[in-house]
Amino acid sequence: MKRDICAVLFDMDGLLLDTESVVLECFREACTAHGLVDKEYVFYQCIGLRRADSRLVLDRELGNLIDLGRFDADWQYRIDARLSKQVPVKSGVEQVLQHLYKAGVPAVVATSTLTDIATANLKLAGLLDYMTAVLGGEQVGQGKPNPEIYLKAADLAGCDVRVCVAFEDSDPGTLAAVRSGALTVQVPDLRQPSAETLALGHLVVADLLTGARRIGLFSDT
Repeated sequence: MKRDICAVLFDMDGLLLDTESVVLECFREACTAHGLVDKEYVFYQCIGLRRADSRLVLDRELGNLIDLGRFDADWQYRIDARLSKQVPVKSGVEQVLQHLYKAGVPAVVATSTLTDIATANLKLAGLLDYMTAVLGGEQVGQGKPNPEIYLKAADLAGCDVRVCVAFEDSDPGTLAAVRSGALTVQVPDLRQPSAETLALGHLVVADLLTGARRIGLFSDT
């Protein structure tokens, strides 16, 4: 380890797991099934948010157009069907997690996804054994971009958040990580960071392995 880091805190979907593209495809399919056209922008508003907060977005944007309960159930059914077969992992993730595990550095997942779903997906992806803890969105009072989840994740690792690294892909998650005081690295997935997010001054990289190398957390030597 080239940097004195107490723990590493990870978002999950779109960062460790290549699941956001799957969820988007399922959203498109559900929209088609329910007669919705040109509503993809709604999905992008939900990225990084807890299910309860995403539901508020769906209600605002689609609630007057469809039976939202049926749509949401259909969308979730499609997601579950796809991920029950395979949970894809992002490039470089296993390499970084294996390195942290061998070095004895705690790795905590801080995700907006429900804890039981996150745990199941990490297990299917073969990553769960590398994790010190999995913290889901229902375990905090306020979701991202509020920093609560990263503060609690650092506590679970037994660390001051100011000596933790937080890896994120979404703008809401990145804002939460920066607000927590963690050293923040953003690895954009389906969307590039907004100008407002870039103004936060954190590190933005193309993939997790590059980010780990840039902050001295990971070395090939």
